[in-house]
Amino acid sequence: METWRVVGAAVTALAVSLVGIALATNFRGVAERHMRRSMAVASVLRRVPPWRWLPAVSQEERLPRWILLDRLAGTVFAVVGIVMLVNLSYRLITGQEITMVK
Repeated sequence: METWRVVGAAVTALAVSLVGIALATNFRGVAERHMRRSMAVASVLRRVPPWRWLPAVSQEERLPRWILLDRLAGTVFAVVGIVMLVNLSYRLITGQEITMVK
């Protein structure tokens, strides 16, 4: 078994888990800060044609809904990272090959 695959899989699984946990628990405002920055970037990129109108909803009114969606995505990332760690542990214990997608 190649060592770099094990190390790469472990680092990836830990990174995905930690980012997911930070987003899901809103650790030190990570989810809120992420959504504020994302909305700021998206507002610059959003162009509205003259024949369309925008709803009169400010960014601050939409922010809680997007933070909730970001925290739900963080939960999914945390679960996927934990599943990756369990899979890696199982493959190490049983001696199975760690496959790569090509």
